[in-house]
Amino acid sequence: MKSEMLRAGLAALLLASPGVAFAQTPADASPAKPRSEPPDCVTHAGFDRDLQVPGYRMKTALGPDTCVGFTTAAAQPPADYTGDFYVNEFTDEKLRQRYKDCMADTACAKRVQHQVDARHPPNKEARITDPHALYLLGKPPVGENIDLKAIRRPAFFARAPYTESFAQADANSWTVEFTAPVDPYERIHLKQDTPVKLRGWYLRGTGIANDKGGRTRALVIMSGGGGQRVAAIDDPRDTLYRILPNGETELNDYPNKTSGSVGQRTWRKTADVLYRAGFDVLIFDRRGVGLSTGVADTNTLQQGRDLLAIVASLRSGEGMRALTPRGQALSGQAAAASIRGTAPATGVPVLFLGSSRGTMASGWAMTMNFDKTCHYDLADLDCGPAIGDKTIRGAILFSEFSSGMGYVPAQMTDEDNSRGLGDDRGLFTVGTELQQNIVFFPSSAVLAGIHKWPSLFQARGLWDYAAGLEGSMDSNSRVNGPKELVVVRGPHPYETWPESEKKRVQARMVAYARAAALGQKTVPGGRPWTTRKELVATASDVWEPSSDPRRIAALDAKKKH
Repeated sequence: MKSEMLRAGLAALLLASPGVAFAQTPADASPAKPRSEPPDCVTHAGFDRDLQVPGYRMKTALGPDTCVGFTTAAAQPPADYTGDFYVNEFTDEKLRQRYKDCMADTACAKRVQHQVDARHPPNKEARITDPHALYLLGKPPVGENIDLKAIRRPAFFARAPYTESFAQADANSWTVEFTAPVDPYERIHLKQDTPVKLRGWYLRGTGIANDKGGRTRALVIMSGGGGQRVAAIDDPRDTLYRILPNGETELNDYPNKTSGSVGQRTWRKTADVLYRAGFDVLIFDRRGVGLSTGVADTNTLQQGRDLLAIVASLRSGEGMRALTPRGQALSGQAAAASIRGTAPATGVPVLFLGSSRGTMASGWAMTMNFDKTCHYDLADLDCGPAIGDKTIRGAILFSEFSSGMGYVPAQMTDEDNSRGLGDDRGLFTVGTELQQNIVFFPSSAVLAGIHKWPSLFQARGLWDYAAGLEGSMDSNSRVNGPKELVVVRGPHPYETWPESEKKRVQARMVAYARAAALGQKTVPGGRPWTTRKELVATASDVWEPSSDPRRIAALDAKKKH
């Protein structure tokens, strides 16, 4: 049960939240500096917050002064601060010093250590042994060199009650496997050296329409969030959460009798939208979950390394296996050539698409490719030059963490604070770095180099717990190439957003991906904004159901009686 204090006691604090002035970034970033007008109202956010958030009064279908809420950052630069506050004050070096100070304080150390221990590998999925649950999750046989025919194919989802349009891509889908090294946790703590196998599907598109009347091949690599399992069954009758008698919301547990993981329909649909637009799409499970092997699934820095290695493997064939649509098993260069349809050495334009945790992996991959490579999951913060793969054109981030620790929202729940996501996010992250050699949430390292990215697309709910809305604005403002930030009246999980907003976001995603892949300078057709209030107003006039003001008003009336 979430505390009543979080539900009702924040109004004065939220309305007192000052506007944010974005600090000057390096000269080559040339960011716009979006203004954040102070909130003028407070409203209730349902799933997955169940608490009060600040907002702006706006004209909606419900009336001329409807309060539309959003999350706002807790940390604010002092009035006399000079420099890039959200980068300079949240580096790994400074977070490690704060962690050291915390460990010297008994209460702080106990609180943070509880969060670090709660996330210790292996995850819940590794302990599942029930055959039906494993079937629902789409788990393949255990082992390194399994028969790729044992992996569930897209065509599986054509059957009732699933009837997913994604299944129609089966005729142009390769089952793929990439080989990756163990991560530092497995190597240092478990003394393992067995390579990890990353598995999923490669959908070969027809190419995107270019400006010369022809078609250009381009690839989107999808990296999932915490609950994403690409081959998991997601029964359309199941829901992510339920509304309790007191009006608050609560996550449903999965796997259940009919679904392995809810939300997979939405992500397979997103892959299908890109595929039908002509893109090649690689949708795979990160290490440690679903189709893939490995013990640890929370090191997003390692998952970023995996993404870059996959891009290279698709050119060289190194460590690759593939099963063609006709069932032919191939490996190495032959597997890469079969997928590409030609000699793949030169590569094609590549975009990373991440959701939630996948945005951290994508952000690290972009950082390592365009800014620098640092070993934050080791005691020595040794850094080297950027990798510089010129085929990588940008990132598509849903419910993103790109702005880092400085933009942790002021409105966090008891549950957030128990799992490292909340007020102690920086201390928790350093704890996992130093104790487990795992990097989960990014420091300010991604934000520090984001101005070097060639392009960026962001989509998020207005009351997303990943970051205050100012953080997404700041990330967006620093990118000089094609970019877009789309917001909806909803929470963190993309699968909960109103259906019409999902379709709008998908359409904008395709417009951005095409512009970025073709090297265009802008993304046509977006909704312009220059301030935080204007950005909030770009969300369509439709609500995620649990946060619809009509439901909240009815609940309040019921409580009064």
